[in-house]
Amino acid sequence: MSSSLNVLLFYAEQHERFKSSNTSGESSITIDEIVDLVLSTKSGYIKGIGYGPKPNTTRATQRKMAELENSLKKVKLEAASAQNELQKRLNVVEIMVKSQKSQIQDQQLQIKALNFHLNTVASCQEEMLKKMQLFVSPSSSRLEVT
Repeated sequence: MSSSLNVLLFYAEQHERFKSSNTSGESSITIDEIVDLVLSTKSGYIKGIGYGPKPNTTRATQRKMAELENSLKKVKLEAASAQNELQKRLNVVEIMVKSQKSQIQDQQLQIKALNFHLNTVASCQEEMLKKMQLFVSPSSSRLEVT
C-alpha cells in the first residue's frame, strides 16, 4: 500500500511541478520535455552510447527536423511571394515612369511649338506697330501743315 501511495504522491508532485512551470509564462514544451519533467532525466549506462543523460528519441528528433523543414519551406514560400509582389510593384512603377517621360517629352514639344507661335505673333505685332506709326505720323504732319 505504501509503495502505491508513494507513486501517487510522486506523480501528483510532478504534475504540480508541470502545472506551475506551464503557468509561469514559459512557452509550450515538447512531449520529451514533459516526460523529462515527470519521469526526470536519469543518468546511467545506455547500451551502445555509454554513460550520460538519456538522449532524445529518434522519433522526437525526426519530428523536430520535420517541423523545422516545414517552417523553412513556409518561410521560403513567404519570401518568394513577397519578392514576386515587390517585382510586380517595381514593374508598375517602371511603366509609370516611362509614361511620365513620354508625357514630359510631348509637353516639351508643345512648349516649343507654342514659343514659335508666340515669337511669330510678337514679330507680327511689331510690324503692325511700325506700320501704324508710319501711318499715324504722316497724317499728323498733314494736319499741322493745313
